[in-house]
Amino acid sequence: MSDRSRRPRPVGPLPALLVLALTACGDPLGLPPATQPTVELSFTLYALTGTPVGTASAFNLVTQTAQRTDRTIDFDFAVDLVGGAAGDSTVVILPRGALGFQADGGAQLVAAPFDSVLLAPTTGYAQDIPLAVDSGDVVVVASRLQQCNFGINRPRYAKLSVESVDRVLRSVTFKIRIDPNCGYRGLGPGIPTN
Repeated sequence: MSDRSRRPRPVGPLPALLVLALTACGDPLGLPPATQPTVELSFTLYALTGTPVGTASAFNLVTQTAQRTDRTIDFDFAVDLVGGAAGDSTVVILPRGALGFQADGGAQLVAAPFDSVLLAPTTGYAQDIPLAVDSGDVVVVASRLQQCNFGINRPRYAKLSVESVDRVLRSVTFKIRIDPNCGYRGLGPGIPTN
C-alpha cells in the first residue's frame, strides 16, 4: 500500500456542521444563545371597524411595528371594539385565526402584573377566537411561527399591558415588551436565557 492511500482525505464542511448540530442538541430549545435584549415600547392601535382606513389596527411582533390591515396580512394580532354603544363596547384582541387566517400564534390573558410576567407560557393561547380585554389587563402573545435555526420553527413572544382605551376614537394604547430572539420566551429586561 502506498503512502498516498494512507493520507486522510479532506471531508469538507461536514465536521463543522456536525459540531453545530451537536451544540444545538445540547440546548433544550435547539437554538443558539439569544443575543438581543428584550424591547419595550408603546403603541396605539385603532379598531378594525368604525375607524378610518388609514389607521393601523394590527401589530407585527417580528418587525415590532403597527400595521394597516388594508395593506398587509403580515401581522400577528389585531384589535377591535365590539358590541354595545360607543361607551360600552368591548375591546378584543384578534389572533390571526379569529380573522380567518391560519391559526398560528395567539394570545392569552395572564393574572399577574406586567413586570411580574418574566416567561411566556408554551400553551394556552387562544388562536382562533377573540380575547376580550380592558384597561390594566396583561396579555401574552405569540407570533406566527418563524424559522429560527436549522429548520426549527418557533414563535416570538411578547407581553402587552392595555394602558388605555378611548372608546370615542376607538383606539387602544398598549405597552409591550418583545423578545426579539426567535424561540425564546424571556419577557424580563435584558437578554433572555429561556
